[in-house]
Amino acid sequence: MREAHIAGFGTALPYRITTERFLEVDAQARSLHGQGPGPRGIVRKLAHGSGIKFRHVVEPCWLPESERPKDAEDIFTPHRFDPPGHLRARAWMRSAPKLAIEAARAALARWGGDPADITHLVTTSTSGWSEPGISCALIDALGLSPDCQKQELNFNGCFCGMTCLRVARDFIRAGDAKAALVVAVETASIQYDCRVTDIGHLIASVLFADGAGAFVLAPEGEWRFERAGMSLVPGSRDMLRMAPDLISERPTYRMLLDREVAPRLARFFAEERGGELLASLREICGPDRPALAVHPGGPSILEAVEGVFQKEGWPPQALEHSLATLYNTGNLGAAALLFVLARLLDRVEARQRHIATFAFGPGVTVEWGLFKRAAGPTRP
Repeated sequence: MREAHIAGFGTALPYRITTERFLEVDAQARSLHGQGPGPRGIVRKLAHGSGIKFRHVVEPCWLPESERPKDAEDIFTPHRFDPPGHLRARAWMRSAPKLAIEAARAALARWGGDPADITHLVTTSTSGWSEPGISCALIDALGLSPDCQKQELNFNGCFCGMTCLRVARDFIRAGDAKAALVVAVETASIQYDCRVTDIGHLIASVLFADGAGAFVLAPEGEWRFERAGMSLVPGSRDMLRMAPDLISERPTYRMLLDREVAPRLARFFAEERGGELLASLREICGPDRPALAVHPGGPSILEAVEGVFQKEGWPPQALEHSLATLYNTGNLGAAALLFVLARLLDRVEARQRHIATFAFGPGVTVEWGLFKRAAGPTRP
């Protein structure tokens, strides 16, 4: 059986804004809809508590007027920051493929292989959809073969970047793929909704931002994709979810993040199936703990699972790459874990032999993977 390896990776980010700029525009939008200091104050408190310093957005309404590109379409300002659904869908079709292509080109360049050897393509997006979609745009723009086999795993949420990697691994191991390209792209700013004020939605509004990540898996590379799996956290189905608004007509879907997700994940890893998984990883990796790429779902989630990992022998700085990703980009949904893993791969110490990844999303779902160093560094 051939094994799958990380052969290349890349990321792409749109316009960058500070958290203070985000709060300034958010306050303006909420004021337009008659919201007083209460909701605006909650958003400000949540934003400062998140630790996020910068986020990236495809929508120009978040930029100061002096910095907005003249040819950029703004769907929010003319509609009092509440554009109809069809304009949001059009904005996704305009922005998401471009981000996906940029990240994929970076991954292909780092790989250095022939794009014609990409035989399988796996993509995901939670913030929009069309068909033909992201995969067809990538095939056309990158010069991939028209026979490239495409799979789109849309609207799964934050764990799905890791799911795409697992699916690509299966293709390599089955012997059907020369190389597989994985791309996750999110444009959460297009789904910004200033009308909804429940705490679960406000938390999501503060955390999520835009970006794209891409990986190439191939039979050869520096890091072998050793193991992969997925588990559902029992009794957590209503804690983290995405759905159409079933109460009133809204121009966007609802994303709800319960504050109980963090302690529930901590219990999962400390006392339940997650604890068995960590024990298994310790047995496989020996005395040296694997480097960690953990989904930066939010500060409370990282703090909760960090406590468990430290009790299991990981050092205090084990989640530094997850925290740095959160602080500098926010939560990038399905692309977030790919960003953390890319950052870690660029900085991992030569003595490190293993990397463990954990992505979280609706379900609550835990998608995990284990990578082992297979060769000496091959970075350009």
